Amino acid sequence: MYTTTIALLALAGTTLGHMHLHWPPTLKGDNNPFRQGDADPYLNYPYGCCGKAPPGPCKGHLDLVNTDEGRPVTQWTQGQKANFSLSGAAISTSQSVKGGTHYGGSGQIGFMDGKNFKVVKTFQGNHPLRDGTVDPSTQVFDFTVPADLPTGDRVVFAWTWVNREKEFNMNCAVVSITGSDGEPQRPEQSPASSAPPQPTSSSAASTKPSATPAPSEVPPSQPPQPPSQPPSQTESSSPLPTGSAQYTLEGCTCSCPYQTWGPQCSCYGCKSPGTKRNLVERKVLELHKRHLQNTARLNAPLRRSETVAWTDRPNMLIEIDYEGASCHSTGNPNELEFPDPGPDVQEGDGEYKLAPPACG
Repeated sequence: MYTTTIALLALAGTTLGHMHLHWPPTLKGDNNPFRQGDADPYLNYPYGCCGKAPPGPCKGHLDLVNTDEGRPVTQWTQGQKANFSLSGAAISTSQSVKGGTHYGGSGQIGFMDGKNFKVVKTFQGNHPLRDGTVDPSTQVFDFTVPADLPTGDRVVFAWTWVNREKEFNMNCAVVSITGSDGEPQRPEQSPASSAPPQPTSSSAASTKPSATPAPSEVPPSQPPQPPSQPPSQTESSSPLPTGSAQYTLEGCTCSCPYQTWGPQCSCYGCKSPGTKRNLVERKVLELHKRHLQNTARLNAPLRRSETVAWTDRPNMLIEIDYEGASCHSTGNPNELEFPDPGPDVQEGDGEYKLAPPACG
């Protein structure tokens, strides 16, 4: 019955829709610069859908980590403030069904530690954001890379999501984690799609500054380029202004007043001569405002995550809401309350009550 329903919804082409990890680019994602062959068309879909058996962690793509496809798509530093974004765009042109936010849910992010995935941050409700869309620029979430997370060239970053329809999804990206003492970047690392991310708190003052400060991590509208190509921002002939936050949106390079919300942002170097810069500047201004609001929340005192050792963090809940899973959420009208959310929890907006799962 479930498979039949999925097929009918897919034929309708409008109601079946989900989200996937957009930044950093997930394994087998269409924006992953190291992907070989076709993108996985099921990255947007929950586990157990479409008549397919649950594929295992990371949509079944963990075997790619130590291959050319598993090269790191970005570099993060211990203790750095970073972010990730979600997208509901179709994974490939052959897909007729685009994604949807399902008006929220609950989710977790973390890193693989041996055979387990340890929690870095839990989002209890309103995940993805209800006031956002399937556009990744409206679904940006901040977190802090644990200061004692083990360094490595190929560390697996994981994102999970459980919506009120009792559907579970999981995507993973491979990143490089460097030490807070400025451990040099590995030669195989792909160039970033923007200026290096800079911490926004005084606790990270020892980090080497860049010529142009940037927010914690720019949610790229363009994926990082393979090593054979230059970073996208070098394509602009205009010098990047100092003391500004940089964004790339709709083929334009944009800058906004750094760490302050100003009346406008400036865009230039647009790839298309027909691009309406004033409309892009308006979008960038709203995105910049959200970044500053998120940064203010991140810099709030008494962050509990700083007091818990990496080895003491709980495992992510990845066996839930698919056939054979050990846990099942209550679903509508509740959003999932994780039984062991870890030290860093972002509470939702309260529109739906939270309820723990039943685990056997």
